[in-house]
Amino acid sequence: MASDMSYFDRLPNELLEQIFLSLCHLPPVTKTNHVPITLHSLYFDYSIQQPLLKQTHTDLLSISLVCRRFYQILKSPAFWQQKCLHDYVLLPTQHFPTSFTPYEKLYINNPFHPSFNLIKENKWTKSQNTNSQVEFIPRGSNRLYDEFNRLSICRIACLHPIIEFSVCVAPRWDCASEYRICLIFSDEHRWECERTFPQWNDSKWHRLTYLYRHYEHFPTSVTVHLSGKDRQGWAGFYGAKFAQTRIRLLFDTDENESNQENETIIEPQIETEINQDPQPEPVPDNLPIDDGVVHQNSTTLYSSFNESDSDFD
Repeated sequence: MASDMSYFDRLPNELLEQIFLSLCHLPPVTKTNHVPITLHSLYFDYSIQQPLLKQTHTDLLSISLVCRRFYQILKSPAFWQQKCLHDYVLLPTQHFPTSFTPYEKLYINNPFHPSFNLIKENKWTKSQNTNSQVEFIPRGSNRLYDEFNRLSICRIACLHPIIEFSVCVAPRWDCASEYRICLIFSDEHRWECERTFPQWNDSKWHRLTYLYRHYEHFPTSVTVHLSGKDRQGWAGFYGAKFAQTRIRLLFDTDENESNQENETIIEPQIETEINQDPQPEPVPDNLPIDDGVVHQNSTTLYSSFNESDSDFD
């Protein structure tokens, strides 16, 4: 009696399962995309493998629509458990409770994969008041390799503060004068400023500010030279006056701004001068003589800013 069963129907499910297991998209094995576990076991970089796993899953979903038998095989948790092991999604040492069944979902999104990273590389941000750079080869540090023997890219996060210098300068109202300011940073950056005041001026104070922002490495020191003299050759101290000399750090809020200088005129507070306590008469300025050597102070917070004032004429 002839059998109505076709040769295809006579194929055992175990053989069909092996055929479906062999249908997969895997990356080619290279020296830097996988980690060998045993002679027959390994795992890939999941960021490379996952798109291929999704493609394999899509192909098998299409096959499951061919007939009911294919559908039953490809919807079996036992099949997807074997598929996860076959395609290196799970390691032989990884075991789940017997009640665990969603292996199909695990196949396309496996947070238990050894190289799965919950931190997404394209989700990093940085605040406005900080700066960072990417180094493909670490400078000043040993090279670091990941589990796939690839050189790790590193980020360096740092503050990049603006260095602000400011000083107030004023002339006598009855004598023409001039002054010169020079900043010399340890990275060889210089800033110079020269001004003159005419005789019979308004005797107002001028606040000069210089911002140094575009440096490659934070300067370790800065030398400040202040000098001034009168322009009429009068005997005595009739040159430009300096006060409120200061260097401080500011947060960089606009990376596009260049190094810049600014001058503002300070309006006098005449109405308060009569209420101030009497001030002593001028005395000699006993500053030490500059020997041309920059003296570092290692106990200072930044060990960087040391002012060396030149003689005032």
